[in-house]
Amino acid sequence: MLEVKGPDRPATISPDLVVEGGRTGGPASTVDVPGDKSVTHRALLAALLPGAPHRLTIRNANLGGAVRALFPALRALGLDTLVEGDVLTVRRAAPVPQPVRPHPAITRWPAGIPYLETAGSSAAARLLIGVLAGVGRGAVVDGDEVLRHRPMDWIVTPLNELGADIRYLDRSGRLPVSVGGRVHRSRRVELAVGSAQARSAVLLGAVAAGVPAELRHPVRSRDHTERMLAAFGARLTQGPGRVAYDGGPCSVPPLIDVPGDPSLAAYPVAAHLLRGGGGELRIPDVCLNPTRTGFFDVLRRAGAAIDYQDLRTTAGGEPVGTVVTTAGLDGVRAVTVDDPGTLHALIDEVPLLAVVAARLPGTSRIGCAGELRFKETDRLVTTARMAAAFGARVRVEPDGLTVNGPRSVNGPPPGGTAGLSARLSAGTVPGFEDHRIAMAAATLATALPGRTTITGGACHTTSFPGFTAVLRAVGATIHEVTL
Repeated sequence: MLEVKGPDRPATISPDLVVEGGRTGGPASTVDVPGDKSVTHRALLAALLPGAPHRLTIRNANLGGAVRALFPALRALGLDTLVEGDVLTVRRAAPVPQPVRPHPAITRWPAGIPYLETAGSSAAARLLIGVLAGVGRGAVVDGDEVLRHRPMDWIVTPLNELGADIRYLDRSGRLPVSVGGRVHRSRRVELAVGSAQARSAVLLGAVAAGVPAELRHPVRSRDHTERMLAAFGARLTQGPGRVAYDGGPCSVPPLIDVPGDPSLAAYPVAAHLLRGGGGELRIPDVCLNPTRTGFFDVLRRAGAAIDYQDLRTTAGGEPVGTVVTTAGLDGVRAVTVDDPGTLHALIDEVPLLAVVAARLPGTSRIGCAGELRFKETDRLVTTARMAAAFGARVRVEPDGLTVNGPRSVNGPPPGGTAGLSARLSAGTVPGFEDHRIAMAAATLATALPGRTTITGGACHTTSFPGFTAVLRAVGATIHEVTL
């Protein structure tokens, strides 16, 4: 287990993953993936909305670390969480205070309001702030040392414009914050980024307060919040670059079903494609919301054999179906992501798309990705460094990545030779304590003969606790090393 310190990540603390690459036994023809992390976060926070049932059941919940990070905060607000298999039940209970995470610049915390800490989950923190501002519930919201460095002004500024009183307790634009006041002004707000977390936090604040609002946003990104609120009865109108809420009531049902996570389905699909040799893999009940299927869609356009079958729509308004893929990358061309909408539809899969692109002929380009610099790590830098550890040639651009595959049809880029052929090989690869980086590395390693060690790779439990079991099901040999 490697200790990694510096601007990419304070430390690697998770066990390593070891992958014995190359072809192994026959893969399963069908695998399942957990429920969608984004939908599970939103379903959990629906329990805080006005009129929510005293007991809310969430089926097929994602129970990774990013979702579990909300449990202590909910308990501090008087909501207990019960886990039985993949069923999550939220019910009213006596509040259980959270311990305060020490902060070097804060010796006295605001009195009389609960302290809520969401570990490293930015979605948990941002959406929680939005709901608290909407219901007028005073609290301190904080995170771990990494989350304390991630931007919060994306949501604080527009929520304050709507009348909330959210204050930074240390550095401007960063956690911790105190949430006070309540959203009460009806107006139009302009969002600075296309982040779905930003749009969702502000929209949840308006709906929780019952205050009409119009949100202007620069790009269409995942729209689970809009679909869920509409299913609850909230009256929303949407158009290019805008979503408006009329201030009317909504009602949270006692049961919410969560579809399978397309971002997690991407890993067995990629492993199957990289494996080669034909053979069909089916992943049922996957969310096929078009704001989430960018990874599959980009590879389909490049020639990969990926199809959607058994299509239906859930009660929550989410399109669902079976993802079907045939192993192999023969005839698949280099990929290009050059518009913000496509980028946001695969924003969590950029590291995975980059390592798949490293096996495709020619030069692939992933652009419009500047927002990735504000994830758990600077994912443009850490993706390039992870891929380079395999021997891939990946260049970090101001807003994205250029990946040069086994043959570059365009020749070397201006001023360099990075377009030359790159031979990939197994070895020791950094995971940077970033679940998306670690899972992308492990997926590529399944296709490379020899042993690959992903340092800190067990951080995959943040979003995908069953990741290693799913990779084994598609033919990989992978295990965790506990020191």
